[in-house]
Amino acid sequence: MTRALLLLLLAGTAQAETLFEYGRQCAEQVTEIPAFSCMAGQEIPITVDGKPVRADTAPERCDRPSLLHQPDAVSQCVPGSRALVLRDDKTAQISAICRKQLPRPAGSPWFDEINVVSHSLKNGKTCWFTAKVTPPPPSTPASGIDGRWVPSPSTLTRKPQPSSPEGLQPLPPDKVWQTPQQVATSKPACIHCHDSGPFMYSPYIAQTTQLPGDPFGFYEPKAIGEDFKRAWATLHAFGITTRGNTCTACHRMGNMNSCNVAMQQSTGNAVQEGGDEWSKKYPQSHWMSPGNLHSRAQWDEQFSESLKKLAACCKDPKGAGCRVVEYGRKDARR
Repeated sequence: MTRALLLLLLAGTAQAETLFEYGRQCAEQVTEIPAFSCMAGQEIPITVDGKPVRADTAPERCDRPSLLHQPDAVSQCVPGSRALVLRDDKTAQISAICRKQLPRPAGSPWFDEINVVSHSLKNGKTCWFTAKVTPPPPSTPASGIDGRWVPSPSTLTRKPQPSSPEGLQPLPPDKVWQTPQQVATSKPACIHCHDSGPFMYSPYIAQTTQLPGDPFGFYEPKAIGEDFKRAWATLHAFGITTRGNTCTACHRMGNMNSCNVAMQQSTGNAVQEGGDEWSKKYPQSHWMSPGNLHSRAQWDEQFSESLKKLAACCKDPKGAGCRVVEYGRKDARR
């Protein structure tokens, strides 16, 4: 029996944690997450050729599509999603994104998915929470998750949660948030895309100011929760770099999605799903480095050789000149 099969069998027989048990551990080891309103978040613009689209429409292609593959979404260009930072200080960071997968009228408080990432800058531990519409879209514009007051998924006690400033009462957390096992076993795994760090940069989210940053901080993506440890036991996330690499001078390069997809999409070597013709032209096709203001010749001079070396190391991390960076305290400043 292979080790992977044994782990799967053990995962199937082990008792799953409740949302409260996982959330309590996250509150103790990272921080408590407050109840919040998606409507307080910054709306993520959807534009075509620089022009905003109507809120109740969803073009097939747009300038800066969502790079999260959502099979239930009508497109990668659904307006109305919102992002917000719930905390960002010297000890902890909490980021939330409230997603719409089908178009709704402007200002609609109904969402199809909510994701929260809670990260400790002290110990690197990271927690993952997801709420999804059940059943999934297509639903109706007047249904979904009510984003006006979302209960906390991570508290130290079961005490009643506060009402909103407008007097709205939150639903019980387990009526909104998925169980840890559901999140941990979702495909692709959170760690697969968040392989470079807890927060992901893209042109889509960069249209807002709602993205914490910790590019070289201590990162422990699966240190909390038995369900996550079991489900992600065979997933080994690590950083890849080479000596003097200009790409990894700004951020890590993770060995999973970052190597296989994001690195290509961000440097004009792969099409962004849902991207229009504008998104394929330089400089917007090369969205690394963030806010790219280089001419194409300048970009090639500064990054093309480093990119080639990283691509080679992604294929063979043990190759000549490649350096594997294990996430941990010694990685804090590489």
